[in-house]
Amino acid sequence: MNDCRVFMILKELALMGSMNRYTMIHTSELGKRVGMSQQSASRWISIMEKRGLIEKEKYGRNIRVKITSLGRVYLKKAHFDFTMIFGDSRRVELRGEVMKGLGEGRYYIMKEGYRKQIEEKLFFEPFPGTLNVRVYPNYRKRVKEIREGEFISLDGFEENGRKFGRVRAYFATLNSYPAALIVPEMSQYRDVVEIISDVKLRDKFDLKDGSEVLLVIYL
Repeated sequence: MNDCRVFMILKELALMGSMNRYTMIHTSELGKRVGMSQQSASRWISIMEKRGLIEKEKYGRNIRVKITSLGRVYLKKAHFDFTMIFGDSRRVELRGEVMKGLGEGRYYIMKEGYRKQIEEKLFFEPFPGTLNVRVYPNYRKRVKEIREGEFISLDGFEENGRKFGRVRAYFATLNSYPAALIVPEMSQYRDVVEIISDVKLRDKFDLKDGSEVLLVIYL
């Protein structure tokens, strides 16, 4: 999949009004805006529909298109990347110390129902485990602010008769390294947050229990 093409088309569709509603699209116009032929634009629209990034419906001889929640996440990830470059976004900083977990993170992260969604919606293959951070008291009000902000949904599922609940996810950095904060909806913690990434963060930063870390959450 040519992700550059996907991003270009999604961006133009969003600018054309397809972010929150169905919008009439002429593939000839779309092609001109992204520098491709009408036939190529039509083909890419079909590819992106199959990938679940957009929804499409016939409207006479034309089509109407709406960006799906997965498509929005795709654009949000691009926004996150540019934010790391230019630093202009709504961001919440947290400071805290690494703490020993109960070992449950690895069990849940490696569940196919969650792992696949992390790859599709957060765009990385997760290291099997979470890093637990106890947030310092003067930052704990910000945890509530994060919980009330826009999030990426890792939907719940059922496996072997057991139900696994929805998890809220947020793009983040830990000590400036790309990561994600995850919050199970049933979690009662107000002072402890869980971080996932594509590497073992303890090893990358030589973290021990009690090590201080800086988290930046992008909302």
